[in-house]
Amino acid sequence: MKKFLVICLAFLISACATSQVNEEINESKDGKYLYEMGISYLNSGNNAMAITYFQEAIKKYNKPEVYNALALSYQLAGEIQKAENTFKEGLNKYPDYPELLTNYGILLATQNKYNDAIFYLEKAANHPSYTKKEIAYYNLGLIYLVQNKEELFLSNMEKALMLNSNYINPYISLGDYFFEKYKSSKNKEFLKRSRFYLSKAINLQSNDPVLYFKIGQVYNELNEKDLALFYLDKALKLSTDNNLLKEEIKKYILEIIEKPKTEDNKNINLRDNNKTSKSEDVKEILKEISE
Repeated sequence: MKKFLVICLAFLISACATSQVNEEINESKDGKYLYEMGISYLNSGNNAMAITYFQEAIKKYNKPEVYNALALSYQLAGEIQKAENTFKEGLNKYPDYPELLTNYGILLATQNKYNDAIFYLEKAANHPSYTKKEIAYYNLGLIYLVQNKEELFLSNMEKALMLNSNYINPYISLGDYFFEKYKSSKNKEFLKRSRFYLSKAINLQSNDPVLYFKIGQVYNELNEKDLALFYLDKALKLSTDNNLLKEEIKKYILEIIEKPKTEDNKNINLRDNNKTSKSEDVKEILKEISE
């Protein structure tokens, strides 16, 4: 009986909250306020509430940013057809609005409509007053990589970085790209380039365990075991909220520690700036893995 009462109470509270929201939306004549409320819900991950506010805002505040936000909310909620229709409606009224062009291009790319996506992204990138052109160039680069047009991938990534050297996504994509090039060719020059771009990414976002895991793998392939373990240990410590990633990192560390020496790794450079034994560091990492 208690469980039933709790469920009913939760339902009644929820229903009351919904009623208050609907009343606020219906009574508000300020479309900009409704739009801003929608943005706050969108940023918090409540896509359903964001859609509710944007749908009403668009009736009273007919601006391109409202179409853009509503379409993105539909997309994030998995309502792809509604997202596409809203992008089209917005672009019919505001054909040169760069955010609509960019985000519609991205949506098309997720549907493998690459030629259409390129059209909209290039139009956004060529917009004279667009302040986020790096996003358009970055997504163009990703499309060209999928199409195996590697030179166009590289040139668009470089354009994105030239426009905004603090934009992290191209650094990560380039780091991944050169690591994959190394794996297929075993050319260590690609590893060095991967290390360069991943290091740049870590400088911009120093709390991402995935980045530390990636660069740890690069250093391991470079036969710099001490640095590999250093970055992998950082990755392990930062991955406490991601059990799948944590287990993957643990497995990779154990493979390094337990790997028997071969001709390729006999001369691994074990740096020791403090002139202390690295064995203690390995023991500490093993302790963390066992916890």
